[in-house]
Amino acid sequence: MSTGTARGEIEDVLSRYALGYDEGDLALLEEVFTEDAVLTIRIADGDLIGPFEGRAAIIGMMRDTAQTQQDKRKHVISNLVLDERGDTATARTYLTLFSVADGQLTVLTTGRYETELRSTGDGWRLDSVHIALDLPY
Repeated sequence: MSTGTARGEIEDVLSRYALGYDEGDLALLEEVFTEDAVLTIRIADGDLIGPFEGRAAIIGMMRDTAQTQQDKRKHVISNLVLDERGDTATARTYLTLFSVADGQLTVLTTGRYETELRSTGDGWRLDSVHIALDLPY
């Protein structure tokens, strides 16, 4: 279980992650990851993509991916299940990925985030992120 304070701070980190990506705010994205964070992705039970090791590699991959997208994306994170263990925590959440293009709103995919977080001197930070998407997009 988690304390209310930790839960609120972790929810904030997850929201900053989504907002940073959606708004193209690389500085905000950099703030949410530990320096040695790792990120992996699996799309529709396909091959594992990654690992992207280190904050710079993760931010580079996200920047490059966002530059190929012609639509406006909105990552909505919900259903947080949190297990806090002192200065580390595991957060499992759902993802709903929306796209806005040409006046149309579309749900691109759903999925899960499985994240490990670490409490640092600067607050909670993402240490490990696995993205499991239900459908390719």
